[in-house]
Amino acid sequence: MYTKKLTVTGLLMAVSILLPQLFHLIGGQMAGRVFLPMHLGIFLIGFIVGGWYGIAAGLIVPVLSFAIVGMPPPPMLFFMLAELCVYGAVSGFLRFGEKAEQRKWIIYPKLLIAMVAGRVAFGLAIAVAAWLFKLPLNPIQVVSTSLVTGLPGIALQIVLIPAVYLLLKRGGFLFEPKPA
Repeated sequence: MYTKKLTVTGLLMAVSILLPQLFHLIGGQMAGRVFLPMHLGIFLIGFIVGGWYGIAAGLIVPVLSFAIVGMPPPPMLFFMLAELCVYGAVSGFLRFGEKAEQRKWIIYPKLLIAMVAGRVAFGLAIAVAAWLFKLPLNPIQVVSTSLVTGLPGIALQIVLIPAVYLLLKRGGFLFEPKPA
């Protein structure tokens, strides 16, 4: 089971690194900010494998992506670390509750909660950086601008993540959490 979890996590981490490059090739530099392709793999790792793997992937993927292709750029890298780590954690830890897991559409509220939590972490990271380095950043303005810019990506997440999750669940490919 451990080997399967690592394999799935590694595969989705590779997708999280390669998918943004594909979007950048097709749509240019701005495509990453608009479609948020790195987020897809991290959410799926959380939902499929679990919270601890989601946290690890949220910390490793942006750093590996930066080391390999230089994206995301250094200031954004640190904010994305916080955001992606929370996405992986919240999506993974919200999987618990065996009765809730049996309902077909339970993935949607869990995804929305994880999306909001990640954006809050992104805003808090910006607020901390602005305070520490005396930067003239308004975290609310930065988060709302990135939210508006990323609306197509958010729509993509709302459509793709539940679809992939439900297909994998139907096929028996999820790593089911142990009930508390």
